[in-house]
Amino acid sequence: MKFTFLEVKESDILEKVFAFRYKILLEIYPQYLKKCNFSDTKEYDEYDKYSVHFAVLDENDEVGATVRIIHNSPIGYPTENNMTFDSSMFERDKLGEMSRIFVDAKYRNIKTTKSIMQGLKQIIYNKMKELGLEYTYGSQEASFLRLLKMYKMNYHTIGEEQMYKDVGFRYPSIIYTKEFGEDNPDIAQFWKEEYEKK
Repeated sequence: MKFTFLEVKESDILEKVFAFRYKILLEIYPQYLKKCNFSDTKEYDEYDKYSVHFAVLDENDEVGATVRIIHNSPIGYPTENNMTFDSSMFERDKLGEMSRIFVDAKYRNIKTTKSIMQGLKQIIYNKMKELGLEYTYGSQEASFLRLLKMYKMNYHTIGEEQMYKDVGFRYPSIIYTKEFGEDNPDIAQFWKEEYEKK
């Protein structure tokens, strides 16, 4: 299976991303969708307009995975707006949040997920560097933190486990761009070769 990894800039693909997010959330958090009461079968929120969206397209140009990076958000970030922790240690202009990290159920096997995550990590890291982000929030379940660590995305918890909206207990977390690059020297080297020379 060949995948295309891209930053979403066309409105038709973004609509596919929202529809994909709805499908995944219907599987894992149906109560969240019920409470939001979307009029269509697409999931979006107030942070999307302040986000860079990424999609993984399969050979049929269907969305197989997504992630977004929220940055420069005048309304704050989901983790700090919904969880309790000390955010004073982070400089606002170097801060973002990564969320909606979803992979289609049919691609959730060791080999395919690893391939998808490797491609996503590259475009995520590139954008973090491009935007000058030094650290990026996340609100993660303990099991998802362990899974991300397997893929060398090492989030650090910055607060106690607590209820997050209607989706269960999560930890407020942070990933440091510098450490992310050190843990994945191949993607850091690609950035250096392809982007810093521009």
